[in-house]
Amino acid sequence: MVFRLAAVVYLLMLGYFAFKPFRLVPHCFDTGGTVMWNADRTAVRIAPGGALEDKRDSARLRNALVASGKMSLEVVLRTGSLNQSGPARIVSYSRDPMSRNFTLAQEGNGLAFRLRTTSTDLNGMLPCLVVPGVFDTSRRQHLVVTYDGTTVRLYVDGVASPGAEALTGGFENWGRDHALTVGDEATGERLWLGEIYRIVLYDRALATDEVKRLYHGETMEPNPAAVVEYAFNGDVPAGMKPLRYRNLFVVSDLSIFDRSDCLANIFGFIPLAPLLFFALPVAVRPRKFVAVVVASVLLGGAISGLFEVVQRYIVGRVPSVLDIACNVLGSLLGALILWSVGSKVRNRGRLNV
Repeated sequence: MVFRLAAVVYLLMLGYFAFKPFRLVPHCFDTGGTVMWNADRTAVRIAPGGALEDKRDSARLRNALVASGKMSLEVVLRTGSLNQSGPARIVSYSRDPMSRNFTLAQEGNGLAFRLRTTSTDLNGMLPCLVVPGVFDTSRRQHLVVTYDGTTVRLYVDGVASPGAEALTGGFENWGRDHALTVGDEATGERLWLGEIYRIVLYDRALATDEVKRLYHGETMEPNPAAVVEYAFNGDVPAGMKPLRYRNLFVVSDLSIFDRSDCLANIFGFIPLAPLLFFALPVAVRPRKFVAVVVASVLLGGAISGLFEVVQRYIVGRVPSVLDIACNVLGSLLGALILWSVGSKVRNRGRLNV
C-alpha cells in the first residue's frame, strides 16, 4: 500500500511540473487570420487574428547578426492601448515564451527589450532593458534599440532614453528554430495591439546621429544598409505572412542545449521503474531482466509521450522530442538500477525478482 501511494504521488508530481502553469493555449488550431490595415493603409493593424511572421528571411537575419555580434532594431508604430501585458510582443524572434533571440515588447506604458547573448539566459531576461513611460496612444512613434557589444540603448523619436543596460556577449547561442513574428509569439498568448508602419533590422549598432536622421527621414551617406526591412505601406512585404500559431513538437536546437533541463528530465524518471515495480502485486512483478527493462522503458515512454502531447495545449510549454528521449533514458536507468539491486538481493535469497 505504501509503494502504491508513493507511485501515485510520484506521478502527480510529474504531472504538476509537466503541465504548470495549467493554462490552455487558445490558438492550437488557428492558422492565422487575414492582414488588416489602418484607415489609409499606411500601417498594418495588429489585432486578434492579425499577427504576422516572416516566412522567408528569418534564417538570413540570424546568420547576419550572429556574424556581426551587434544589431539595431528600428520600429515605427502606434500602440493601441496602454493596458497591455505579458509583455505584449511587438517584434519577436523567438520559439516560445521561454526561448528567444530577441524581443521588443510592451508592458503597460513601458518598453521591454530582451536580447539573448552568450552572457544571458536563453530567454534574454537576465539582464534585459526595461524603460518605463515610453508608449503614447495619441501619436505615431519611432523606436530604435541598439546593441554594440557592451550596452543596449533605446531611442524614442530620435532621442536617447536615459535608461541603458550594460550587456556583453555575442549571438553564437541564438536558436535556429525560432520564428520572426510581429504582434505575438509563435505559440500565441502574447498579443500586442496597435499599428506597425515599418520594421528594419541592421547588423550593427547605429550611432546617435544616425538614429536622429532616420527619425527625420533624412538620407544618410553612407547608407546604413539594412539586413531586413519591412515597410507596411499599402502592401504586405515579401515573405511576410499571417502568423500560423503553433505549439507542436520541436526538435531541440543543440545550439541552445540546456544541460540542467536535460538532467532534470533524466533524473525525474529514474524512480519510475522501482516505484511501479514495488507497487505491483508480488505475483505479477516481472521476473526476467528483459521484462523489467522493456516494461519500464515502454511505460516511461508512454507517460512522457502523453505529457508532451498534452503540453501542446498548455501556455508556455512546447513539446520536445529531446524531453521524451531524456525521460526514456531516465526510465531505462531506473530499470537497470532496479535489476542490479534486485539481482544482488535475489542472490542472497531474500527477494524473488
